[in-house]
Amino acid sequence: MAPLRVRVRVPATSANLGPGFDSLGLALDIWGTLTVEAAPASVRADGMAWLALAAAERLFAQRGRPLPPLRVEYDGGVPVARGLGASAVARVGGLLAACALLGEAPDPHALLPLAAELEGHADNAAPALLGGFQIAVRRDDGSYLCAGFPPPSGLRAVLFVPQRELPTAEARRVLPRSVSRADAVYNIGRAALLAACLASGRLEHLDEATRDRLHQPYRERLFPALAPLVEASLEAGALGAYLSGAGPAVCALTSGREEAVAEALAKAARRLELEGETIITAPTSRGAHLVEV
Repeated sequence: MAPLRVRVRVPATSANLGPGFDSLGLALDIWGTLTVEAAPASVRADGMAWLALAAAERLFAQRGRPLPPLRVEYDGGVPVARGLGASAVARVGGLLAACALLGEAPDPHALLPLAAELEGHADNAAPALLGGFQIAVRRDDGSYLCAGFPPPSGLRAVLFVPQRELPTAEARRVLPRSVSRADAVYNIGRAALLAACLASGRLEHLDEATRDRLHQPYRERLFPALAPLVEASLEAGALGAYLSGAGPAVCALTSGREEAVAEALAKAARRLELEGETIITAPTSRGAHLVEV
């Protein structure tokens, strides 16, 4: 018998990791919780709840079923419109909840194509569903292939999350329609190096591996503080740093010296008169999961 109330936890995610535009993502130990329950009549929803309901409705439609009246409540520490995968939290949460309400056991790999379609790309959806470090590739026929592994033990992520929002659509509009061969080769090499670093634990190369020419230089026009924040984190001992997703959050990867890096980011932000907060967290190997059915 399908439940009348479902609770789902979904991790925040940091996409691109510098060179892996629309392809690489890392799940973070920051969580959003969605509670979805049957309601006597349709309940007006907006924000995260609306995204979750829209995702649930798509899955019900795939099964040839109408979406029943539902109420969605969101609670969690995932900042919205900051480059930490909040929309993927809502959509993936809605898909897992829909599975449970349909009486199905959620299959993250089976849900990835729809999650990626809803998101427009899989770099946040894959780690939100599966946890860990994920490489998502879109095949020529439009389907997705995903491969990943647990992040190295001891790896930490220090975030600076600006108070201002930067919607993904705005951050994508500034990107060029084509890039040079030199820039493509630059990023291909560093994306491969990044995967090798994280798979092998050779973290000493992360500074070079998190560099990018395909999106960060263009998005810096919208967020000029990016370069000073990255530089401050590296000078304080970060292994590598990059614009998280479409931004404006900056993620510095560390293995020790987390407090020093956090303080350096906060100090640089004060110098730039940029309001925001620092968060010290870690990657997580766990993806979205049901916590109450």
